[in-house]
Amino acid sequence: MSVGRHTLVNIASAILPMALGLATVPLYLHAIGGERYGVLAVIWALLTYFSFLDLGFGIAVGQRIASLSTNSSSEPSRMLWTALLSTVFLGAISGVLLYLFSGSLLELTGVVPAGKREEARAALCWLSLAPSFLLPITAMAGALGARLRFEEIGAVQVLGNSCSQLFPLAIALSGRTDLEALVPAALASRVLVAMLLFWLCRRHVPLVGRPCIDWAHFKGMLGYGGWVSMKAFLGPVLLTSDRFLIASQCSAAAVANYTVPYDLVSRTLIISGSFSSALFPRLASASRADARALAYRYGKVLLAVMTPVVIAGVSLSRDFYDFWLGPSFSEAAFGVSELLLLGVWLNTLVIPHHIARMASGDARTAAIVYLCEMPAYFAALWLGLKFWNIQGAAGAWSLRILLETCLLLYVNDALSRTSRLAAPYLVLVAIAMAGAWWLPRALFAHLGLAVGLIGVCLLMDRELIFAEAKAFGFRKMGFSS
Repeated sequence: MSVGRHTLVNIASAILPMALGLATVPLYLHAIGGERYGVLAVIWALLTYFSFLDLGFGIAVGQRIASLSTNSSSEPSRMLWTALLSTVFLGAISGVLLYLFSGSLLELTGVVPAGKREEARAALCWLSLAPSFLLPITAMAGALGARLRFEEIGAVQVLGNSCSQLFPLAIALSGRTDLEALVPAALASRVLVAMLLFWLCRRHVPLVGRPCIDWAHFKGMLGYGGWVSMKAFLGPVLLTSDRFLIASQCSAAAVANYTVPYDLVSRTLIISGSFSSALFPRLASASRADARALAYRYGKVLLAVMTPVVIAGVSLSRDFYDFWLGPSFSEAAFGVSELLLLGVWLNTLVIPHHIARMASGDARTAAIVYLCEMPAYFAALWLGLKFWNIQGAAGAWSLRILLETCLLLYVNDALSRTSRLAAPYLVLVAIAMAGAWWLPRALFAHLGLAVGLIGVCLLMDRELIFAEAKAFGFRKMGFSS
């Protein structure tokens, strides 16, 4: 199956539960009330954060299995058993700590109203059971990804995420609206996911033999996964620090004017994230020369996909906010989406080369780049807010992405060639940015510019589009291209 089709599967598995979540919010609010739903949303967020506690074993086991021959059965099995037992142990420790400090956690966050503290504390006791099967899920998904079983992973993710919305809702509609009943219902969906992934691993990795920890594999995965964990920890710090600085230097309204465009723009990262997941195992199993060639090839493909998306977003965001939230919000937030989308486009340039580096077993470089860019980013963020308000914060974010992109391309010896490849697309994005700032505030003008620029982009990439579409069609029908 092609990278394109795997990417579409990954995108669909992310979007479908998101749409279901939007549809069920009114039902939740009616059934359990806004206050209790807010607490449940915080608990759902905690479930997501548990995935960062696996010390990078999920990515590590995927990288190592993908690098092996598909004819080998004993080595992948030992690797996966090692990752599973290690993450179960880490999950048990995390669960005990969560149980012991659940009361302090509620006090520290301050998000739970006083009248719901006891109810939330009882719910967190149930939540303390979660890490023991949530962390192994990342390892099993990584192993199945290494075997290119993206359709199965996507189906299980859609089912699990849908059930995590529907199980508690069914309990609430039956009359049990207390968190002590809703949280176990949400956890039941994760248990279902773990069972299904385990069954798929036994078939496709395959997972055979007696459970045991291979200490040689443990050391290798810990060395790689430790850097992945550092990167996973630094990432949210870089992504959320702007909100705190805006709140401290500006106002709550400014936070909203920045956060709404940021959250909307971040949805476009589903495309590049899904693409990365599909590309990673292929690069891990390729030779160094082949991986480099694939990185350039799929870098061109990703540019061809993301440039029209960014052009459309930059050209039409102001008109969209006029329609969605009104002219006053559109005026206050003007420039934020446009500058953030520029950062998204810059990030597109480095994704295949960064994934190739990670797939080769080098997670250290990305973590060091994150550490190096943090002082420059915080300085730019402070100056941007001081002189240009939230637009300065968005500009600082894109400058950080530019620095990160240049550094990662440089260490991959791809800066010069990628710059030449990206130059024509950058001209189109720059024209879209100029139009967003200086064209009259009229939908027909912005829409006409977007259509024209996207048409030029498609014309530039017509041979690539036809080649990928042809390859996609052959593979979909079961033929090789």
